[in-house]
Parts: sequence; C-alpha cells; structure tokens
Amino acid sequence: MAWKRKQKRKEAKQVEFAKLEHKVAALWTRVSSGEQEQNNCSLESQEKICREYAERNGITIKKHYGDTHESAKTMGKLFNQMISEVTRDKEINIILVSSYGRFSRTGSEASVLKALLKSKGIYVVSATQPVDPDSATGEFMQDILLLFSKFDNTIRKDKCVGGVRDCLLRGEWAFRAPFGYDHYKTDKTHHLKVNEKGEILRKAFYWKAYEGLSNPEICDRLKALGITMNRKRLSEIFLNPVYCGYIKNTLLDEGVLIKGNFEPLVDEETFKIINGKSRAGYDQKEETDKFPLKRHVRCADCGGYLTGYTVKAKGKDYYKCNKIGCKHNQSVVKMHNKYIGLLESYGIPKEFHPILKKVLTKLFDQSNKTRVETTNLLNKQKSEVENKIKTAKYRLGIGEISKDVYEVTISTLEDKLSEIKVQLGSLSEDLSNQMKYIDKVIVMCCKLGDLWKNSDFRLRQNLQSLVFPDGVLYDKKMDGYRTENENEVFDIFRRFSDAYKNNKGAAVDLLSPKVEITGLEPATFRLRT
Repeated sequence: MAWKRKQKRKEAKQVEFAKLEHKVAALWTRVSSGEQEQNNCSLESQEKICREYAERNGITIKKHYGDTHESAKTMGKLFNQMISEVTRDKEINIILVSSYGRFSRTGSEASVLKALLKSKGIYVVSATQPVDPDSATGEFMQDILLLFSKFDNTIRKDKCVGGVRDCLLRGEWAFRAPFGYDHYKTDKTHHLKVNEKGEILRKAFYWKAYEGLSNPEICDRLKALGITMNRKRLSEIFLNPVYCGYIKNTLLDEGVLIKGNFEPLVDEETFKIINGKSRAGYDQKEETDKFPLKRHVRCADCGGYLTGYTVKAKGKDYYKCNKIGCKHNQSVVKMHNKYIGLLESYGIPKEFHPILKKVLTKLFDQSNKTRVETTNLLNKQKSEVENKIKTAKYRLGIGEISKDVYEVTISTLEDKLSEIKVQLGSLSEDLSNQMKYIDKVIVMCCKLGDLWKNSDFRLRQNLQSLVFPDGVLYDKKMDGYRTENENEVFDIFRRFSDAYKNNKGAAVDLLSPKVEITGLEPATFRLRT
C-alpha cells in the first residue's frame, strides 16, 4: 500500500505543463565571467526577458537565484543549491531561464537533470526558446538545445585550440612566458623577449656545457646572483628546447619541433653538448597517415594506448599494445575497417532525414527569432540611453544640474551605451545560409565512415576526437571496439538508428514528410532508451 501511495503522489506531481493551475517559478540568471557581464550586460537582459515572459504567460516568480559568475560547463555550488531549494519548495513548479544555455551547458547531464526535475513536477522553461515539454518532440527539442549549448562550448574551445596551434606553427609562443622571458603582443602577434633573469640564466647553460659544473653548484651560483632555483627546476630548463629557439608542445604532433621567431637564450651547439642529442635533444618527424588511431585506441585489457609499427620484410603495418604480458598485435587494415564500421553505426537512415532537417531548421529559426527579439530589446534600450544623454546635456545647458553631477551621469550612461553596442555587435552574425549548413550536417552525419576513410591524417584525428572525445577501447576477445564516452549529439543519432532497426514501421510513420513537426507525438516512440 505504501508504494501505491507513493506512486499516486508521483502521478499527482506530473501534471501537464499546459494544465498547471498555478505556475510558480524560480528565476535563474547566470553569466560565466565578469567580462561576459561587462560585454553583454547579460544579467539585466536575462532578468528582463524572463520577467516579461512570466507576465505574458501568467507565471508568478517566487524566487530569483543566480546573478553571479558561475560557469555552466559544470554544475556549480550555487546551481546545486538552487536545485536543492527548488525541489524542496512545494509551490515552485517552474525553473525559468532566458535560454537553455543559461540553465546548463553540460549536455547529457543537463538532460538527465531536466528529466529528474520533470518527474518531481518541475519544468525547465526557456523564455526565448518555447517548446511543448510534454510531447516527445518537445522533449527532443529541449535535449537538442541543451546538447547544442555544450557543442557550442566545444566549438569555441576547438577554435581557441586551433588558433593557439596556428600561432605555434608560425613560431609564436602563445602561453605564459618561460622563465627568463617576458611575453607581449603587438596587434595579434606574440613575442618573447629575454629579460634580466634570462641574461643571468644564459650563464648557467655555459657553466654546464663548458665548465662541467654540477646542477647544485650552478644553483649556488645563481643564488649568489639573485635567482633561487632548485635542482629539479634547473634540470627541466636544461631539457627545454625553447631556450635554444625551438617550440615543442602537446598541440603539435609527437616529436615535431617548430623554429621560434624569438631570441634563443643559447645556441643549438651549447644545448646539444648539455643534452648529448642532436637538434636540441629532439628529432623532427614527418607526419604520417599510416596510424591515425595511434593515441586514440586503448587496449581493453590493460588500458594502454596502441602504438603503430611496420614490418618491413612483409611490407605490412600493425597496431600493438606494448605492455609486458599483453603484447596484442592487429593489422592496420583490419583495425581501420572495423573502425569504419563503428562510425557507420552512427549513420542516420534516409527515412530520418526529413525529421532531422525539420528539427534543425526549427532550431535555426528559433535562433534567428531570438536574435531579432534580443536585438529589438537592445535597440530600445539604446534609444532610451541616448535620450537620457541628450536630456543630461540639455539640463546642464540650462543650469538645472551642476557640471559634477553631469560628468558622473554622462560617464555612467556612456558606459551603458557602450555595453549595449558591444552586445548588438555580437548579434550581427547572419544565418541566411542555414539550409546549406543543415544539408552539410546531415551529409556528414550520414557518411561518417566514408568521411573518415577518405580524409587526410589531420581530418581523421579531428573526426575521431569529435565523435569519441575520450577515445575507444579495442577488445581482442570480442575482436571489436567498445566505447565508453561518445559525443552526445552522435549518441542521439545512434539511438534514432537503433529505434529504427527495432521498430521500423513506427519510425517510418513518424518520419512521413506529410506530418508536421508540431504533430509528432506518438505515445509509442521515445527518445530515451
């Protein structure tokens, strides 16, 4: 009987959103950093958009959480506190946000949390991305929006990493300056300059190479000259090729060195004497496309990454696990064919193309609509601030306010106007080519295997990292791959494909081109498996 009462209480909570008699919300606003707040006046805009939405839709805002700098890439302390308090509040049945990206950018974790909140009778609602949270299509749209928020973070990270790698390839040092150097920029170019400590450190290389001093003795000499350094740190410096003018970094391929465009602390010959190796202790290696799965596939038995090697007598290439006692070998041809098969399992059947295209089109349309609404709101704010600036000038002119009051007022208003203009600039991107982009997305998702097979080394590795960010396992017992973590977007595509295989008739009916996206609510089809 107890479990029946519990089930009844649970069912009582799960009232359809449209049928809620009293809509009571907790408002959540968030920015990731002070810089984002300054550039986008984001907190104020979020709150205003949410309160206007609540007023239009008869929603009472009971509590306001957030107004803080907290990243949405993780579920932080303040976010968890908000969730805890909302779930204990018997009145609140809505968490209202300006967009799903403001709620969370954790992808699948956010989807799971949203489902858990819904089971407790609490809906996550976006003021700028309205969907029906009770329909299968609506849930799918919410999940896609949450996943796209994380995908957007990943794209930004990739762009940042790509930009840093481009700097390295140009011979520019784009990180914190090594000891003995100062880092600065002119326009978009990075520079390193030897500072006073670097001039002293330069002596340490010559003491080591030509006087044969031990590291402790060199540390004592450096200390006498004002530089305190332990032996371990000194050893790391002696091994670092940056001091003879070369850049080595994990963003570059293994063993690859780039000639830097900065002043070396010592010449290569001196560095060579200290390390006893050629080319600053490292050898330049040409990039090869023989083993794209290297450092991507791990052995399922020991967890070690597979490496590649060539048997010249046979003219064949192999992957192998180097751990003692494991030593598993497999031909490159077989490993690559199986990997292509793995990627093809994420392909979307053609019957799914219409619904996927509709979903993506609707997402772009919503993005454009939100962009227009936000732009209109900001233009209105801009006009209001400009009018206030004119009024302040007029009042100063007729003597109603003093010059001191005017200067304080005008400074505040001009800062506000500058912030609004910055945000308007960030919204100026044009999405007019959205259909071309959508078609490319669908083509790519449907031919992952062929795309990997026909790509060069770099593109293969990028595709591998996109689909399987943590790599894959090769299980020699099952003679195939196992995945532990996959990109959430491709995970949805795979589950779509699985649903199609398990219930083809229902899937074909679902994907009929005659059915509008707003009407796709069959009770037998669910996105989660």
